[in-house]
Amino acid sequence: MILIEIINDYSEKLEINLESIKQLYHEIISQENVNVANLTLVLSNRAYLNTLKREYFKKNHYTDVIAFNLNDKDEDIFGEIYVSIDDIKYNSIKFKNTFDNEFKRVIIHGLLHIIGYKDDTDSEKKKMTNLENRYILLINKKVINQ
Repeated sequence: MILIEIINDYSEKLEINLESIKQLYHEIISQENVNVANLTLVLSNRAYLNTLKREYFKKNHYTDVIAFNLNDKDEDIFGEIYVSIDDIKYNSIKFKNTFDNEFKRVIIHGLLHIIGYKDDTDSEKKKMTNLENRYILLINKKVINQ
């Protein structure tokens, strides 16, 4: 069972397809052999994520996603994923990707962190990128419009 709450602190103009996001997360969680997940996805701006990055990670730079794994070891997945819509817009232009696909990539990346994947080393980053590329193909529906 998967529970997903989406909090849109960015703009009412964002059109979010909650069912498609749930479907995507359900598929990933199933393939990762996770049985239960309770997730909160918070859509915000780059200033707020920068504040979180400074407060919790002691780093002062912008980021497109921050994931907090809130469960104890060997418990069901419980976490919060914070997404900077500003950075997704910027990155979609920079990497010549659609806003929707960049959003999917970022929310997949956040979920992979909550599941337990890390990206501290080059080999870990490569593994996560490969998983993102694989999982982004699981859904061909739009999940967000700006």
